[in-house]
Amino acid sequence: MCTSIFITTKDDKHVLSRTMDFSYPLNIGPMYFPRKHSWLSDSDQAQRVNTLGFLGTGRETGGTYLVSDGVNERGISIAELYLPGEAVYQSSAKPGKINLCPQEFIMWVLGTIESLEELEELLPFVNLVGKTIPELGVVVPLHWILTDTKGRSVVIEPTGAELSFKENPVNVLTNTPQLEWHIENLRNYLNVQPEQLPKVKFGDYEANPFSQATGTSGLPGGYTPPERFVRAAFFKEHIEEAENEEEAVRNSLHILGTVKIPKGIVIETTGSPDYSQFISILCNESRTIYYQDYSSNSITKVSMTDELLKQEDIKEFKVSKTLEYK
Repeated sequence: MCTSIFITTKDDKHVLSRTMDFSYPLNIGPMYFPRKHSWLSDSDQAQRVNTLGFLGTGRETGGTYLVSDGVNERGISIAELYLPGEAVYQSSAKPGKINLCPQEFIMWVLGTIESLEELEELLPFVNLVGKTIPELGVVVPLHWILTDTKGRSVVIEPTGAELSFKENPVNVLTNTPQLEWHIENLRNYLNVQPEQLPKVKFGDYEANPFSQATGTSGLPGGYTPPERFVRAAFFKEHIEEAENEEEAVRNSLHILGTVKIPKGIVIETTGSPDYSQFISILCNESRTIYYQDYSSNSITKVSMTDELLKQEDIKEFKVSKTLEYK
């Protein structure tokens, strides 16, 4: 579970945001990963070294780092979301390939990729090897949404041996099924609109709307991936356009507020609640991450300044996990 949206502002800022919906407590937050950060791929035990600094939402676990989303110093942003039942990985590393575990893909992209064009050329050489995350005890079925400072939005869905880009004209991503299915499904909601529906006659009786918002009566209300995709696409399409980055952050919070899951509303078969543990918002131009924890109304903002880029160590940033009042 997760929902992601991509917004372009009137002053040409590009903002990728997402909810992180999960049942297992992730306890992750904003982090800075420096240039020259060295890490070992579990796919083939190869030592990899980042060339770019980036901000991401992550945590240390078992001597390595897991990152769920982030933005690098070249203005490339990425978020991973679940694709259960459809993600396909390879069983082993392959010589001559860029071997990575799916949970390492974001670290590699943000730490080494300078443009989406560069990544598109390298994708056929990437070999994703299915490896269990010890802490979770599963091989995570992932797909990714990526954006840049040109306003391009693409999705990578590992459903075969070779990876490739899918252009994302709707700028929304949720979970299974694949992107094409969700886009086609929007054709079922052509009747949904912000405007009020007109009155209708039934014989001599003229039926008037009860109140406002009759145009939105066809919106789905559940939390399945198709329902969240439709709601996110509708709200993103019709919300008042953001003038700048600050308004894009506000719009992102309002849009994702229509799909974020409170504790207790979605219960997995294990009995655990699947809920929106945090919202992260990434601006490609300012290289900034905005983070809001489930337990707080406060937003933590971290920007990739020149001073931060000079740091040589990983840096974690504290976030509020309580309500704040004024």
